[in-house]
Amino acid sequence: MSALWPLLLFCVACSGPGAHEQARSPAPDQKPQSGPASRAFRRDPAPAATEITITQSLVLAAAGDVNLGRVCGQRLLADSSYDPLRGVAPIWANADLRFVNLESALSEQHGETQSPRHGLVFTGPPVGADALARAGVGIVSTANNHAWDYASRGLLETLQNLDRAGVAHAGTGADEADAYRPAIVHVNGLSVAFFAVTQIWNLGVFRREEARHHVAWADFSRLRKALVKARAESDFVIVSYHGGEEYTDVPLRKTRAFVAEVMSLGVDVVIGHHPHVPQGVAWYGARPVFYSLGNFVFDGRRTVPWTRASFIAKLRFQRGHAVSVAACPVLIDGFEPRALTTGDESSRRAFERHLREVSESVGGTSFGELDAQGCYELAPPGAAMALRDRSRADRESEPLARH
Repeated sequence: MSALWPLLLFCVACSGPGAHEQARSPAPDQKPQSGPASRAFRRDPAPAATEITITQSLVLAAAGDVNLGRVCGQRLLADSSYDPLRGVAPIWANADLRFVNLESALSEQHGETQSPRHGLVFTGPPVGADALARAGVGIVSTANNHAWDYASRGLLETLQNLDRAGVAHAGTGADEADAYRPAIVHVNGLSVAFFAVTQIWNLGVFRREEARHHVAWADFSRLRKALVKARAESDFVIVSYHGGEEYTDVPLRKTRAFVAEVMSLGVDVVIGHHPHVPQGVAWYGARPVFYSLGNFVFDGRRTVPWTRASFIAKLRFQRGHAVSVAACPVLIDGFEPRALTTGDESSRRAFERHLREVSESVGGTSFGELDAQGCYELAPPGAAMALRDRSRADRESEPLARH
């Protein structure tokens, strides 16, 4: 793999600034218990009843860490129309919903986008929320180790700015109940419950900090009732998890343990962040786990090449069918993600080989052919080979069945 890396880095420099399962497995032997009410966000007008039976599917594009502070924040302050996500527009143009991990506050600090005293404390300006909305980002996770960089004022202003721009959010709130409450998004007649939690913290011991009243922690015992309730009431349930070890290819044992716990309740997808490099794709039956989507709008390290390349996970949800999954490679040019085109064959081969290798440590992933956006179809180990021999139209009309 190392021999391929000069090719991948050359491309960055040249690109400019398990087994199938039931569709919804039976709920645990426990009736859904009452929990906090959910925040509901409807991205589209509710379809008419006759439309719902036809259009009950949605495409979610999920990406990694987004930092709208530092240099990106200064660009936004200088030009409020600046779009750091313009380079990936071709990849997720067909997505009904776009999700990222918002790794910076969005608060008014009078021109400051990074602390002069600490380089790992940063914030985006309020117009960062508008930049996300213009790029079509419909929902973000705010539960991470930078949620408290500018204390309670920075956190609460972030939520206010997201609300003003119409971007849904999960993982932080004005109080504990709000922080742990899922965001429910309605798209194309389907409801998706988003939970967001962190298992990493920068400032002291989390359980002793004021922030514990505003940020959701990856505490399964605290989440269990709400997850069971959401699974009973929503079509799909997604958990965004922030944790693990930075710059490592393999998830930590405690990360795997938490993932196993939430997946045991029938969660459809886990989306991981924090390592700043892509980690493997695992499977619980036909349900995927992305242990880390790596960087997205985040400056990478030249000494850690995979901080400068990652992927967008594209998922197609449809009632009664397995989630269809694709991985869309991206390169990080400075701090801006850019689509890896079909002509970049050497870099594409490097990406495919790397994602295969890191996925082996978590059970393995099969690769299908590329789609029109240059995304690889993914499936549980051994499942994708049959897909290579089928037309794209067949695959879209007949998603991989669970049985």
